[in-house]
Amino acid sequence: MKDRELPALIIYGSLAPGESNHSVMDPIKGEWKKAIIKGKLQEGGWGSSLGYNGFIPMNSKEAEIIKAYVLFSEDLSANWDYLDEFEGDGYTRIQTEYELESGEKGIGFIYALNQ
Repeated sequence: MKDRELPALIIYGSLAPGESNHSVMDPIKGEWKKAIIKGKLQEGGWGSSLGYNGFIPMNSKEAEIIKAYVLFSEDLSANWDYLDEFEGDGYTRIQTEYELESGEKGIGFIYALNQ
């Protein structure tokens, strides 16, 4: 199965590999790939107290390039409720575009700050 056929979760903060809450992702098996996304990181949500600002989608003129990871996993579909609960009321799961290091682009879910 090709990556773009699998559910994709874009991660830019505490859930990313090597970061403080990565263990939350342990039950979700899949393939992690480095990527970039466009938007802004702004203070807000519980992650800011840990040093992780939240994602806000922006029009292309105002957007900045943000380093991120994309997790491709069949397990995501069964775990959205678990992840939504972990992220809490301060964040909303939306779709946005990513670009992998290979140049391949796709759409994945990301937790953005509630505004």
